[in-house]
Amino acid sequence: MAISPIAMAARPPVPWAPLVIAEDRCKGCELCVSACPKDVLALDRSRVNVLGYHPVELIEAGSCTSCAFCARVCPDAVFTVWAAPRGLVREERTR
Repeated sequence: MAISPIAMAARPPVPWAPLVIAEDRCKGCELCVSACPKDVLALDRSRVNVLGYHPVELIEAGSCTSCAFCARVCPDAVFTVWAAPRGLVREERTR
């Protein structure tokens, strides 16, 4: 069985994001917004989720340090926090 050429094709890199937010579970309590030391979270007042609340959004991913303060205070566990890839961390240190 051979590997198809489509499977071997170079895939574009997936953009890294420090947070994955389960917006459908967010109640818009803003505890995470006030806990964020870098002020990179805000409520998205232009949308309403299935629960009828304005969900939180990451407004500046490049400034997020993956400190997880948002995840610690969130009563609904809407955050998944990812550490920066090693190459990205090295780039930030050299700047």
